[in-house]
Amino acid sequence: MPKGILDKLLTMERSAFLKSIAGAGVASLGLGSLSFKPEETAGINPDVMPAHISGPAPDFNRIREDFPRVKQEIYMDNASTHPINIYTAAALHRYAEWAKNEVGEPWWPLWNDTRLDCKASFAKLINADPDEIAFARTTVEAENNILNGMDFKGGNLVTTDLHYSASLYSFKMREQRDGLKVKIIKHNDWKFNVKDFEGVIDKNTKLVAITLVSNVNGFVVEDVKAISDLAHANGAILYVDFIQGVGAVPVDVKAMGIDIAACSTFKWLMGSKGFGFMYVRKDLQDTVVRTTHHNGGITYNYAPWTDKVDPNLPEIIFKPTTGPGMYEVSYPSYEGVSCAIASLKYIHELGVNNIQNHNRTLTSKLAKEMPRLGYQTITPEGNKSPIIVFIAKNPDETMKKLRAAKIHVAMRFGNKLRISPSIYNNLADIDRLLEVLS
Repeated sequence: MPKGILDKLLTMERSAFLKSIAGAGVASLGLGSLSFKPEETAGINPDVMPAHISGPAPDFNRIREDFPRVKQEIYMDNASTHPINIYTAAALHRYAEWAKNEVGEPWWPLWNDTRLDCKASFAKLINADPDEIAFARTTVEAENNILNGMDFKGGNLVTTDLHYSASLYSFKMREQRDGLKVKIIKHNDWKFNVKDFEGVIDKNTKLVAITLVSNVNGFVVEDVKAISDLAHANGAILYVDFIQGVGAVPVDVKAMGIDIAACSTFKWLMGSKGFGFMYVRKDLQDTVVRTTHHNGGITYNYAPWTDKVDPNLPEIIFKPTTGPGMYEVSYPSYEGVSCAIASLKYIHELGVNNIQNHNRTLTSKLAKEMPRLGYQTITPEGNKSPIIVFIAKNPDETMKKLRAAKIHVAMRFGNKLRISPSIYNNLADIDRLLEVLS
């Protein structure tokens, strides 16, 4: 390292950029009432991760220092959007410096190595092969591209009511307009297991779509492999939306039997919006899951485009794109790649198991104490995600109290209080929330 143009921008000097914006007002930055503090990333090299996230026992007190968001309020709404850390911010600032001062030709194929490195880092996180990873703009867009590329004629799709609502909307629209039969399994006390799929998945099922970690209540599907085996036994494939899981809970697409998956990076991957990843098992690429949009180039084999016409070749020469790149159109977000390289490096160094264990310490205390305050949980006992949800008898009053105390959480589906702490939160944050609601 470094390789490629983004590697260059990730290691370039940023002082001029930081000085240029250090005195800028919020209006000139176009951020409204938000503030930007360049000194928080000054001198930080996103290629070098801090020692306090390494080893078997990371220093979570110092991890708080990596997320300036903690200085503003107690933020526990990471299931909505996770703040980026100062190392990812430094990478983004360096990208901005490159775009401001150095953008232009030549840039290809210089930055291709960095793009491949980004895919390889994500592939490692989910135990996939790098040539099974494509860039995506959003989870829902990737899911739509997958559906568009499948042949559902005479078939059905099986999902659950804990799947993401925008995806369910897509399924129902296809049912209404295209005749796709959609089977939605209702949750059983806010969870489900493979038995709920038995008798629903049949020989006409083409796709089974589940969410690894539900955004509704944080439920983690424990028997993904069993659901996959049932789908495969009936000739179907398994799609998993793991946007609320990757980075927060261990994911192994091979061991879990996941055929296709997608996620954005702005939640537990601690990256930017408008960027994500799609996983497509190698043997399904352009077979079961065809590409529905095409990106590439052509060569003209006739004058005046060339002085040396090859009579053995057609006048217009092109070679179809192969591999996961076939699912991409044009260029991915440079900002997204810059952020993902740094945030994935941070997650790899910290370790997903350490992340999960820390977060479970926080949610376990909430699970124990919140019911004593009259907030009953709809998250299964012993759940292993960093999301926990409670029923609020008076949602407006609950949110009013929390906002006044500068505690940021979410109220969803009317009266569902969703609390989603992360690695920079601590038990003092939990105690403060409990104190406010008591």
